Amino acid sequence: TLALAQKDIKKGLAYSTMSQLGYMMVALGMGSYRTAVFHLITHAYSKALLFLGSGSIIHSMETILGYSPNKSQNMAFMGGLKKHIPITKIAFLVGTLSLCGIPPFACFWSKDEILNDSWFYSPIF
Repeated sequence: TLALAQKDIKKGLAYSTMSQLGYMMVALGMGSYRTAVFHLITHAYSKALLFLGSGSIIHSMETILGYSPNKSQNMAFMGGLKKHIPITKIAFLVGTLSLCGIPPFACFWSKDEILNDSWFYSPIF
C-alpha cells in the first residue's frame, strides 16, 4: 500500500517489491523453497522489465520537460506519454500484468504454485 502513495515512479516500484516479498516469505514459511525461488525469479524478470520501462519513461520525460530529477520521476507529470513511447507502454503493461498475476504471464504461475502449496500445507487456510 505504500507503493500507491508514491509520486516517484522508482519509489513506487521499489515499494511494490515488499508485497511480492510477502508471497516469498509465505512460501518459505510453509517449507516450499522451490516455489519461493520460482517466485523470486519470475518477480525479478517482471520487475526488471518495469525498471527498464521506468528508465525509458524518465529519459523521455527529460526530453519533454527538460532536465529536472524531481519532475522527470514524478508520475503526476507523466500523462499522455503513450504517443511518445508506444513500445515502452506495451513493455510496462506486460510487466504490470505479470506482477498482478494475470494468467498467461510468469508471476501467475509462481503465485498459483504458492496458493497450491498453501492448500496442501493447510486445507483450512
